[in-house]
Amino acid sequence: MKKNTMKRLLGAMLASAMLAGVLSGCGGGGNDAQQGGGAAAGADEPSGKPLVVGVQSSIISVPTVYAKEKGYFDDLGLDVELVIFPNGSPENEGLAAEQLDIASNGLASVFSMASGLCAWVGETDTIGDSTWIFARPDNPVFEHKGEIDGLPDMYGSADTLKGQQILGPTSTIQQHMAAAYMNRFGLTAGKDYEFLNMDNSAASQAFLAGEGDMIGVSDFSFVEQMEKAGMKRVASYQEATGGEFLNGILARYDVLKERRADVVLFLKGMYKASEELQNDPAARKEFAYKFYNDNGKTTSEAALDQEIASRTYVTPEYMKADDYVMGYGMVGTGEFFASIGTIEQSQVDNVKTAIDGSLIKDALGLEVKTAG
Repeated sequence: MKKNTMKRLLGAMLASAMLAGVLSGCGGGGNDAQQGGGAAAGADEPSGKPLVVGVQSSIISVPTVYAKEKGYFDDLGLDVELVIFPNGSPENEGLAAEQLDIASNGLASVFSMASGLCAWVGETDTIGDSTWIFARPDNPVFEHKGEIDGLPDMYGSADTLKGQQILGPTSTIQQHMAAAYMNRFGLTAGKDYEFLNMDNSAASQAFLAGEGDMIGVSDFSFVEQMEKAGMKRVASYQEATGGEFLNGILARYDVLKERRADVVLFLKGMYKASEELQNDPAARKEFAYKFYNDNGKTTSEAALDQEIASRTYVTPEYMKADDYVMGYGMVGTGEFFASIGTIEQSQVDNVKTAIDGSLIKDALGLEVKTAG
């Protein structure tokens, strides 16, 4: 990343100290911004201003970075600046501080949507078989299997899980997975178990050094790391939550109101990249391998092979499927977090109204069904 990009990242991180309560205090802005965005739906000329985009060293962001490096945004007259983050939580902070215009993000997006800050304007990839809870083989959780109806391969029982500590980053898919898993056994965070906030790399290092009882991972590099160290899979995201999840693109409502064409053009360039990467596994592997290893995520070729085999990029063809519903996983996430008190029940409606398929129509000419 260029030096000015890293300066932007540091600014976003420093701003986080002043952001307490910002996300929960933005609830009224969404509707006005959405109405304003609709009025500008026909615009197709870029604003000429830089579009500052948050990315992660993850499959979520590979199409965006690929499109930037290939010049696809430049070809559309769009000036895109990328800012790299370790995970979705600081991306939310960058959006709230107006240091990011849009972001490629995962489950953490639900908080920016629930607050009325951002719309969900596109989806990027499926999580596939990449997201798991692991434990050491001597953990008593492995003494019980199949105790939840319909989940014969999932380990655990209420008695063996009480008092356990799970490592992983908060406001991410790992926390959702952990909370949903524990909820299946009637257990709640803070009372029956602890979720200890650490970023992915720190959590992995700490767990392998003996800290905590379980860990949530959401990437084949970490899955590989756990299995090489002899750790065992406890439950998958799909087993814990009962569904699939797609990552995607957040855009601030005020950006959509003032610069909708920029976001539409961004989606055009990004989906061109997604299509190329999905249809050319060799090019995908070569690009992702370099991008990950150059940006703090040590990745083996074997882990990348698993990612390519299991995780699919969302392309125009993918969105034409009869069973594709944009935002389905995000609405389910919002409803779950409301059920355990992480967000207010009233904010679930914000999540639903945040799902906006109209920019896909403008960018690609596709009508997509939306969960909202």
